[in-house]
Amino acid sequence: MNQFPPDPSGPPGRPGIRLTVAFYPPQYAAEMRGAPLARLDARLLHLHARTPLPTLRAVLHDSARLLGAHLTLHGAALDLRADPWSDGGTLRGETLAAARHRLMLPGPPRPLAPGDLRALTDRWTHGTLLLVQGGQVTEQLNLADELDRLTLHGALHGSPGPATRLHAHRLRPGGQLEQWLAAPPRR
Repeated sequence: MNQFPPDPSGPPGRPGIRLTVAFYPPQYAAEMRGAPLARLDARLLHLHARTPLPTLRAVLHDSARLLGAHLTLHGAALDLRADPWSDGGTLRGETLAAARHRLMLPGPPRPLAPGDLRALTDRWTHGTLLLVQGGQVTEQLNLADELDRLTLHGALHGSPGPATRLHAHRLRPGGQLEQWLAAPPRR
């Protein structure tokens, strides 16, 4: 909840800050505000000029990956760009709680039985997976990227340590996030 007074360069739903969306491959771009923006990714509607820069970058890059779109956020002193394949906004070295906070993920993730994790993520065309070892995020994987899927395959079928956890999230139709937390199966 924003505790600041209304800002003239408020969220993309208000004048002052603009978000441009170009789905991949970028044939055209559209400036979006309000309800249409929230239907893509509800988190985008809550970004404003006073959102900390690391949070802006993390959400923008994560949303670009989940939507498969090029995103540009413009404001008075702001010009951020994110594309679906960029490594920008990495959360490596942060705790899972800090990474979830920076990504503006709502509520707790649903627990997932380890055996169901592979079946679940194998069906996803877009999604983000955080690999957490020793309490810190070691990888931020884009499930639309085949190289990142190979890293995930290694994490699921290698010999992960006892503290390895996986946090997966993706967008549902209507812009709401769904998320799971599980430990990968052990051999």
